[in-house]
Amino acid sequence: MGLWLLGTSGAVPDGRRDYVSLVVEAADGLILIEAGGSPLHRLRRMGLDPMRLRGIFLSHRHPDHLSGLPGLLMGLWLLRRADPLWIAGPEDALERARALLDLFEWRSWAGMFPVDWRPIPPEPDSMVEASGSVRLLAAPVVHSVPTLALRIELPEGTAAYSADTEPCPAMARLSRGVEVLIHEATGAYPGHTPPEGAGRIAREAGARRLILVHLPPEVDGEAWIARAHETFDGPVEIGWDGMRAL
Repeated sequence: MGLWLLGTSGAVPDGRRDYVSLVVEAADGLILIEAGGSPLHRLRRMGLDPMRLRGIFLSHRHPDHLSGLPGLLMGLWLLRRADPLWIAGPEDALERARALLDLFEWRSWAGMFPVDWRPIPPEPDSMVEASGSVRLLAAPVVHSVPTLALRIELPEGTAAYSADTEPCPAMARLSRGVEVLIHEATGAYPGHTPPEGAGRIAREAGARRLILVHLPPEVDGEAWIARAHETFDGPVEIGWDGMRAL
């Protein structure tokens, strides 16, 4: 049980990293966070049964965060899934996800399992899921399109995932007191965050530990950690595919 990083790259993967993605593993199933690339392959590579998926959270509409959705749903259908699956995120992202699936006429697949679309309002502390031992809360952050960050509350502890964002007060608030902050560190670009910006959010939130993800190709990990330490005194790690976060 816990929280795992399936992918840690930004929009340009390299030979070591795939598109950023996380998975929550609980006693009653799995929740996938982001669906770029090939989620089915990555789950199986981690030894996680994709048939245990009960929900998917999409932070925003960009391809590196949802392009793998048709392949994932097709794979589950071919594996004869029957249980419903929820897909949550900003309405803007869900519209694009449905349009992408419609290109493949997914509604006509014989015996297709039910999909429950959950638009999440762009408001602080919006509830995404609260069942069993998992609670997920979302809040809007600052990117080029509507984007939601996520707070993850598990028996193992609490975490926050920034999605793609500039440093912003909403992210610090959502991350208040978490054991681990998983924050993007693409660099100093509009809608994104440099390592020292992620460190500042971790400090303001009172996070115990910072993991940097959504990384540029062939990132210099030591340099990124040093920059994050300019603003945050706690432990800083470079995220890697397959890493356990909680």
